[in-house]
Amino acid sequence: MLTIYAPLDKPKSKCWEVFDGIKKTWPDNVAVKNNTEINATSPAMFWGFVNNNINLVHQLEQQHLDYWYTDTPYFGRFDNNNLKEDNHYWRICKNQIHARYWRDCPSDRFDKFNLKIKTKDKNQGEYILICPSSTGIHTYLKKTNWLNGTVNEIKKYTDRPIKIREKPRKAGTSGPAVADVPLEQDLQNAWACVTSCSISAVAAALEGVPVFSDPKSFAWPIASASLSEIEDPFYIDPSPWLHSLAYQQFTPQEFANGTAVKVLKEIRML
Repeated sequence: MLTIYAPLDKPKSKCWEVFDGIKKTWPDNVAVKNNTEINATSPAMFWGFVNNNINLVHQLEQQHLDYWYTDTPYFGRFDNNNLKEDNHYWRICKNQIHARYWRDCPSDRFDKFNLKIKTKDKNQGEYILICPSSTGIHTYLKKTNWLNGTVNEIKKYTDRPIKIREKPRKAGTSGPAVADVPLEQDLQNAWACVTSCSISAVAAALEGVPVFSDPKSFAWPIASASLSEIEDPFYIDPSPWLHSLAYQQFTPQEFANGTAVKVLKEIRML
């Protein structure tokens, strides 16, 4: 039986766009418990790191037990001003908080977004753009001093200027929709993008900017892990990786009509 850990006191939470569909289509019985529980039952499913979810996820990981993690997507974020069941996505990942790299995924799901992958001159860019993940992610990684440590490490290997871009937050929400400066603008003159696990790595790859990330990041297939290489970053075609990401996120409609379950079975995640 799958146990969903949800904020039962928040019936209007967007988590239900995923969980309601899962309850209808999951190939096993589904129970729902409050995400303030002290102990988790495997297999489990979570939405972000709200309430006690970090502790519950850590419990399951320490015991090598199965769980599913759902959260914001890699492309196709929701727009509160134009919210429909088929026009925004949520990611779903097994036994980790971000997507795995599944080789040889078709391009069809990624192609729907009409995103272009840019190429950039290897010697172009002035500053190092640091995009920290949220406090919750750094708590999960047990790296609450990630930003200071990263800045100090970068300074060992380069004298390039460093620009820090905190996750945009405003009016009770976060993400690109509330950013004063678009991420793409900050990436235009960036030599490299350094992040722990932020989805900014996707935008950087699309802009042709080399990525440095935490080893636990979903970006590891296209990123460098050692900041000692900051002056000689490598860049590979991110297309196969982007295709893989697109196969691990679904619209509310796809969660409800069985498409998500079907695709997850096809890529061996169910």
